[in-house]
This record gives sequence, structure tokens and C-alpha cells, in this order.
Amino acid sequence: MGAKVRMFVFLMLFALCSAINPSKQRKQYKPCKNMVLYFHDIIYNGMNEANATSSIVAAPQGANLTKLATQFHFGNIAVFDDPITLDNNLHSKPIGRAQGFYIYDTKNTYTSWLGFTFVLNSTQYEGTITFAGADPILKKTRDISVTGGTGDFFMHRGIATIMTDAFEGEVYFRLRVDINFFECW
Repeated sequence: MGAKVRMFVFLMLFALCSAINPSKQRKQYKPCKNMVLYFHDIIYNGMNEANATSSIVAAPQGANLTKLATQFHFGNIAVFDDPITLDNNLHSKPIGRAQGFYIYDTKNTYTSWLGFTFVLNSTQYEGTITFAGADPILKKTRDISVTGGTGDFFMHRGIATIMTDAFEGEVYFRLRVDINFFECW
């Protein structure tokens, strides 16, 4: 009986050691497509209705919908319909719209949760790209998921690295969105 147990233990250790390969490294994926776009957000502040591209639609109790809440904007929900450009100039010809929402979701730092779609309709790009993820705003660069797309981006998935490219108080900000698709159809 002892010989059978030793043989079983030996075979199990051999199988375990064969399965573990310390020299095997993670596969480095290369993007099948890459693009950089900018979107420009002008939040409604009660005085800029003609230019505003986003608006606070929910706020903590006692707050108003024209000014972001104190204490890291916790509880604010904003919807947006922002222009997308190929460069960082707000006045460049838009190639589409960024449409979605962001939720300020943390009480002790500036973070938000994003859910939005780039709706592209230009000679260069036709279709949609959908994004979702957490945005720790104070970090220089943040990654969010590209969860799918339509048209030129049918079934595309990947990672978008976003960076706050410019901001003016609590009224305007511009995001640089570096999109790397790792799954292209």
C-alpha cells in the first residue's frame, strides 16, 4: 500500500510541476487598430445654455442642478452630448458626438464612473464605439474598457486610455482618448 501511495504522490507532483512553467511569459497583445480622438465637455452652469453640451441631471439632497456638489462632487450624475474632434481644438470640425453619462461615485476623492458611446459620422469613420469604466480623475492617464461597436467598429473591443487634456474650472474639460482595439472583425 505504501508503494502505491508514494507512486501516486510522485505522479501528482510530476503533473503539477509539468503544469507550472515559470519561463512562460504573458502574451503581449498588439492592437489591430489605434486611433486618438478628443471630446469637449461644457457643463451647464445656469448661464451658458447656448454652449452647454452636458448637464447635471441628479444631485445630492439640497444641491442644485447648475453647480457641482461639494465634497468631490459625490452624488452628481451628468449626461452629455459632446463634440468629438480629431485634434484638441474645440472649434475644429466635429467628426461625431460623445453621448452618455458620468456619475461621481466616491466621497473621499475625485472619481467618476463613465458609460458613453462615440457616435461617429464622417468621411473617415462611420459607426459607434461604446465605453464603460471607472475614471480616477486625479490620475494622469486612466484606462476604460471598449466594450463594442457598430459600423466600421463592428464587434471591436479593447482599451481606451483617457487623459484630461485641458480644463477650465468646473465648466469645461477636454479628454484625449487613445483607443487601442485588440479585437477587430
